[in-house]
Amino acid sequence: MRTFTLSLLLVTLLLMTACGESTSPEEPTKPTTAEKPVVPIEDGHQTISGDEIISEIITLAGVTLQVKAKGTLKPRSQYLLSFGVIEGEQGAVIRLWIGEESRVGSLVYKAQSHGDHYHGSAEVPDEINPKTALWLEVQSVSGEKETGSIALQ
Repeated sequence: MRTFTLSLLLVTLLLMTACGESTSPEEPTKPTTAEKPVVPIEDGHQTISGDEIISEIITLAGVTLQVKAKGTLKPRSQYLLSFGVIEGEQGAVIRLWIGEESRVGSLVYKAQSHGDHYHGSAEVPDEINPKTALWLEVQSVSGEKETGSIALQ
């Protein structure tokens, strides 16, 4: 699993580097007033930054989480996610997917736990409709399960 995480991080960094614009030292970039500030999400393993960050607080199974996600709602694209435990017992299991609550056509992922924070990714399914959302299933340490969603559109 560690190899998968490191591979995912490396691929993400390479894609971000390959897609970036290059500027010569003689032409400094000038910020425009229309640009949104860059808000980094750092959990010690991955950094998510950019304009399209979703930030929500959700309570499921007695665990309150600060959820931050970055991605594009296009078929087969990836969302990078970071979860911070605000309240509740640490050690919960978080499963996540993008799609409908039924999970049909979606890949279900398990977030990686690191004490008071988690990180993970989820793939957008081939079919997107108005019900498409980021779904979270939290299973608390006591075994209680609850499912909730965060709108992506």
